[in-house]
Amino acid sequence: MIRFRQTFALTAISSMFCLAEATDNAGDEELEEIIVVGRSIVTSSSRIEVEREILVDTATVLKDIPGANVNSNGQITGIAQYRGMYGDRVSVNVDGLGIVSGGPNAMDAPLSYVSPMITEELVVHRGIPRVSSATETIGGHVDTSLSRGEFGDAEFGLSGFVGARYSTNGDVGTTAGRLTLTNAEHRISVIGENDQGNDISTPEGRIRPSQLDRERYDVSYAFQRQDTNLLVFAGQLDTADTGTPALPMDIRFIETDMVGTNFATLIGSDIFLHGHVGYNDVAHLMDNFSLRQAPLPAMYRQNLASGSGYNFNLSGRFELQGFDIRVGVDGVFAKHDSVITNPNNPMFRVDNFTNIDREVRGVFAEWQRVNNSNVFEFGVRYNRVEARAGLVGATGMMGMMATNVGNLAAAFNSANRDLRWNSVDAVAKYRKTLSDQTEWTLEIGTKSRAPAYQELFLWLPLQATGGLADGRTYIGNLALDSERCNEIVIGFSTNGTRYGLSPQVFFKRVQNYIQGAPSANALANSVSMMMTGAAPLQFQNVDAEIWGFDLAWRIELSDRLLLDGIGSYARGKRTDIVDDLYRLAPLNGSIGLTYHKDEWTIKAELVGYAKQNAVAAYNGEVETNGYWLTGLAGTWNPLPELRFEARIDNLWDESYQDHLAGVNRAAGSDIPVGDRLYGPERTISAGIIYSF
Repeated sequence: MIRFRQTFALTAISSMFCLAEATDNAGDEELEEIIVVGRSIVTSSSRIEVEREILVDTATVLKDIPGANVNSNGQITGIAQYRGMYGDRVSVNVDGLGIVSGGPNAMDAPLSYVSPMITEELVVHRGIPRVSSATETIGGHVDTSLSRGEFGDAEFGLSGFVGARYSTNGDVGTTAGRLTLTNAEHRISVIGENDQGNDISTPEGRIRPSQLDRERYDVSYAFQRQDTNLLVFAGQLDTADTGTPALPMDIRFIETDMVGTNFATLIGSDIFLHGHVGYNDVAHLMDNFSLRQAPLPAMYRQNLASGSGYNFNLSGRFELQGFDIRVGVDGVFAKHDSVITNPNNPMFRVDNFTNIDREVRGVFAEWQRVNNSNVFEFGVRYNRVEARAGLVGATGMMGMMATNVGNLAAAFNSANRDLRWNSVDAVAKYRKTLSDQTEWTLEIGTKSRAPAYQELFLWLPLQATGGLADGRTYIGNLALDSERCNEIVIGFSTNGTRYGLSPQVFFKRVQNYIQGAPSANALANSVSMMMTGAAPLQFQNVDAEIWGFDLAWRIELSDRLLLDGIGSYARGKRTDIVDDLYRLAPLNGSIGLTYHKDEWTIKAELVGYAKQNAVAAYNGEVETNGYWLTGLAGTWNPLPELRFEARIDNLWDESYQDHLAGVNRAAGSDIPVGDRLYGPERTISAGIIYSF
């Protein structure tokens, strides 16, 4: 068991430096941890106190974590990326549970369900996630939890906070609060946040539409006594008119209800039982005419989509002959539907996704042994994935378009739409402690992912692609195999009194990587050419490699002055042909200088991204130039209960394009259709939080 505490300043700003202990999610062993102002980095994980960050999209904080980044299609539609993989390849848990998204284009990506001011922390598990982390974790794993307050003393008491933030760019305002009634054993908590904003501006003009309107609420009850813990919660996400300019439609509403429970208890004297059960239900309407410049009436489109599902995890831990053993079962069961209509033409209807079922059932086992300075871990998982779709069709089309679309639907309906995949994942980890300051790690794993429902069942050429946002139309492929990623990670961490360094290098060989390739379906090609003037891409299995490194470092220049930074690089390419992988972040990093004195803190930060010229030819991905951005941030705590915050982003008002930003699809914007979206202009933000 290794324990090591250090102070570490990174990009998040808070009123004081703090020390904390990290608990590994699988083994519960204490690991060396470097605490930051708002963020910590350990050998096996990186965590950020999200509630201290001035932002509206929680996914944005991923940019402050080594190896992580975010694919942004709008102000609150960030899709997690980690070491060159993104989307469904990176699992995201909220309070231990997965979220079933409602939209086929990831407008309600999982991290949109954790509004920043009421989110306690976000944790990225560095390296290869354990097999117990979630059912499918081929590209990484993220854990988030809402801030519901702490248990109190023997007598009941009230605690909580109220806060507000404002950003000049787009008049983005946030209000949030929490009220918690608690004693030593019981906790009742109510939290809520409202985010509102108008279109944001860039040095190249205004992005239309990019407004946002989101409300998030949660009520919970928690119980703890000796070796038993229980949390029961119910929540709601209500997103109204919100622009997603990199996608073909915008959000009119996303209404999601969520319920769940987490529990842990000790059975007898040596078996620790732990479990999660959760359910969510999503209703989602989007269209291409209300928020952006409307097309001709015949081209009006609205999509009513729904998603629902539940997931569970039940595991037991015990010791046997010197080994710490965990065994468990888990599953995710999701349903999806999507219907496209035209309000100007009652006859027009496309049953895009009908009666979609995707079910994942898994069993897993993990072994861990600590032998002096050596820690050995091994885990194995078996998954069975089933996916099925109902009958599809379309009406209200004319001439050759109607004939070809009808033939596509008939071919899909006559095909086998009841599909199954079986897979075995395995992960081995070894940690070697050389001294109180230095630890080496070696990880080897093989992970799998069955195809997403869009990749399988998108029978008509459309852009319903889980948020790829490349402007191309795609069709699905019922013959897809599971992806298989074989990965190795090597790293070390060294932490002295006034310094720290934690680099890792990785290499992934991915068999049956799923991406678009030129379609050979003559009917689909004809339909796409008539709709868009370009042939579609079809999801295919290819072979790929991804390799790179990431690191965090810090130097404590004095008791009050700290210098720190992170760096990340991922390079991905196909190995079956000469081409690069789509939408990978270029070499990037940040350097920060933080000064802390008594009740105030100030930090200057320089963020740099290199040019990205390793782009995917298959979908016409365009290169982006490198850039540097400067930011300033500070906090002031005149009282322990009161915190003032301020931040300036893009201080010198630089014009830049984030390579992970999507391609603009909205007419009427100052950014031409087909151009990559530009980053925000100089933005000044401020906030006030009162805790009691």
